[in-house]
Amino acid sequence: MEPRSRSSRHALSTRDNLEKERLRHRSGGYFRYEGIRNPIDVAANCPSYLKPKERMTAGPYCEEINYFERETKKIVKDEMTEAKRAVTYNREEHRWRCINSKDHAQDARVDRMMKDPMMGRKNVSGQPFNLVNHNYATTPAGAQLEHHDNMIRYRSKVREASLAMRNHIGFNPIIGEQTYGISLPPQPKPSAMAFAQIP
Repeated sequence: MEPRSRSSRHALSTRDNLEKERLRHRSGGYFRYEGIRNPIDVAANCPSYLKPKERMTAGPYCEEINYFERETKKIVKDEMTEAKRAVTYNREEHRWRCINSKDHAQDARVDRMMKDPMMGRKNVSGQPFNLVNHNYATTPAGAQLEHHDNMIRYRSKVREASLAMRNHIGFNPIIGEQTYGISLPPQPKPSAMAFAQIP
């Protein structure tokens, strides 16, 4: 145990100071001593704290201070409102700018697809004729397909006439004459479009 100094011994000369010192250093249980010098003092970070100079403010100067505080609060509130408005405006402007750029990109994509003949080939029919009304397409491929179909019909007529001649169909042996004549249709000729180059 270290010896006490003269000042500490003089501080403990009275009974109250001695009891307070004992309470201050007491340990045990859940009690912990908090050394508060003045219970009515206000902490420096408390809203009710006043500096010594402000404590002496009195008269109309108090209202001037209150007016200044109110005006400061108004300015802060207006600045917060303007900041929120600026954030909302920038966000909305960015959103509409993104929508506009998306629309421009979509239009540019459509124009690019319309200008490129190889882009939309998936939407072209695989055969050069209309699947609904069976009309031939007005293209060289459609003309070639039409000539090909006409030649198939012509060859069927030629085969029909050949079989009729070999089987003597239409010949009357009693009178020795052909009852009805066997004729062939004229051979179809391709149109000028059929000789064009197919893209």
